Amino acid sequence: MGQAKLQKLFKLKLAERGLKGRVRANQSGCLDQCEHGPNVVVYPEAVWYGRVTEVDVDEIIDSHIVGGKPVERLMMAPECLNTLTCEHRPRRE
Repeated sequence: MGQAKLQKLFKLKLAERGLKGRVRANQSGCLDQCEHGPNVVVYPEAVWYGRVTEVDVDEIIDSHIVGGKPVERLMMAPECLNTLTCEHRPRRE
């Protein structure tokens, strides 16, 4: 699925919950975490989610954005964020 499609779905679902204007769904590149993509980052907590699919959108919105409880099963491991030693990063020989 294209990233723009996922972002549009977030925007639609946020609007359905009356959050338009209070929560933004911005489009970006892979945020230097391409091996974990598609990626979603929720601010101001800076919680990083990886391998997000359409079926995850409602859970992220309801649990984290509305309920304040991050979706642990989708969270990227701290040792994978912004590091060259992540086990998921392709090895260059």
